[in-house]
Amino acid sequence: MQIRNVTKEELERALNMTNEKFDNNIIFNNFEAMNQKGNAYRVTLRVRDSHKKGSRLSTQNRHLINACWHVHGHFFDYLIQINPKAVIQTCKSKIYKVGNETIGNWEDYNIGSMIEPLYYSEACGCQR
Repeated sequence: MQIRNVTKEELERALNMTNEKFDNNIIFNNFEAMNQKGNAYRVTLRVRDSHKKGSRLSTQNRHLINACWHVHGHFFDYLIQINPKAVIQTCKSKIYKVGNETIGNWEDYNIGSMIEPLYYSEACGCQR
């Protein structure tokens, strides 16, 4: 995902707040500055242990190192709470704040098939 209008410290603070909910199992997989100003970053979230809280499951119920939908949602909420001017671009949505409302976060979609649907919110160890 690409995150703009933020500092490295704000991203790390949001990650620390997220880790309070997920037993310190969440880390940045990729963390790269996109400009020299230091206000735009390309990051991905993953887990330290795929069998612990916050990990995502595949459509075949295999444990993945990717962070689940809930981890991302909380991370985005915390980041926007820390910096209301943050703009987060994921592959499926743009997340930002307008007034008191956050736009684009917690949107769920099918990662399974039409016959056997599986939503991102269901593909994680949080709910099992």
